[in-house]
Amino acid sequence: MDETLERRLSREQLLKIAAAAGGASLLGGPLATARAAQDWLSSESGRLQVLDWAGYGNDGGQAMFSAYVKAHPRNKPQFTYMGNESDALAKIHAGLKPDLFRPYVGWVKYFATSGLVQPWNPRLMSNFKHLNPFMVKAGQYKGKQYGVPDDWGFDAILYRSDKVHPRARSWGLLFDDRYKGKIAWFDDLEMLVMAGLYLGIPRPWHQTDEQLKRSQQLLMKKKKLARLIWSSETNLWEAFGSGDIWIAYAWPNDWVQMKKKKLKVVYMRPKEKPIAWVGMFMLLKGSPRPHLAHQYVNAWSSARSGKWLEDNYGYGHANTLARPSSSALLKALQLTNPKAVTEPAAHLDRDIPRRAVYARMWEEVKAS
Repeated sequence: MDETLERRLSREQLLKIAAAAGGASLLGGPLATARAAQDWLSSESGRLQVLDWAGYGNDGGQAMFSAYVKAHPRNKPQFTYMGNESDALAKIHAGLKPDLFRPYVGWVKYFATSGLVQPWNPRLMSNFKHLNPFMVKAGQYKGKQYGVPDDWGFDAILYRSDKVHPRARSWGLLFDDRYKGKIAWFDDLEMLVMAGLYLGIPRPWHQTDEQLKRSQQLLMKKKKLARLIWSSETNLWEAFGSGDIWIAYAWPNDWVQMKKKKLKVVYMRPKEKPIAWVGMFMLLKGSPRPHLAHQYVNAWSSARSGKWLEDNYGYGHANTLARPSSSALLKALQLTNPKAVTEPAAHLDRDIPRRAVYARMWEEVKAS
């Protein structure tokens, strides 16, 4: 059994495992190291508990973590779905105990200081060295790696080019009175950030009370134009695909899905710039399966997983070796640009110090 296990693990992995076990096993030679590896891998039991977005579990995203399932068939992931980060936070506070979850980059500081998560050990993930350095740094807080970057993309505007004729490449298309009842907004406080960008507010993530009121009033005034405020992409796809919606606050995957339906769609980058996001895996404090969590994220971080994500969902991947089959997608996502998610190409989402105020004001918009 020891020799079989040793053959399954590379020397690099054995050294990492030995180091994680305290290093003493190195003195005992390869078989001792293999025993340490076996102990290390078998010390954690049960199914890995993953809190993630719809489409990334056993509902279509299996390819992203297939290497993990193959290596740990007795510890297959069990998924709970999150609608957004606020929903994930509420689920955790209500007693859900996931081993890991995947908020986006704007929440790194919040969760790092919340006491709910612990830093990762990048040395335990062989694919970590291939991840975009800019995105890796964005996942750090006070020098510790609280977020491991993987998927990334943009918040921008999807529209039917055979039905819609924008007056400008602008977020203002979501407020165009000509298309009342044909517009979809996203159910998230990020709508206040977007409104701030449209209004020319210099720091939309740090709006003053007066600026927030302006953003909120714009959304309240224009809310009557929105037929749908979506939280589920499935609902958006149904409405857009049926023709009920022609314009939407959307993500790259929504463009991919509507292209599959043979619709004439454009994914517009507004002149005020899109909002870019990077998915950040986070490890819950006190997880009983931290090493399995590292293995799961390592599987997600491979070039093979990255290529699948790009080909099937139209999102970028932090692994710099991943390349989609489509040259059009390669260009659209600027995958050869390591800083496609930040200035001058886009506004990288970031911490909102007064997040609770934004959340309350967005709820007031929806209730208006």
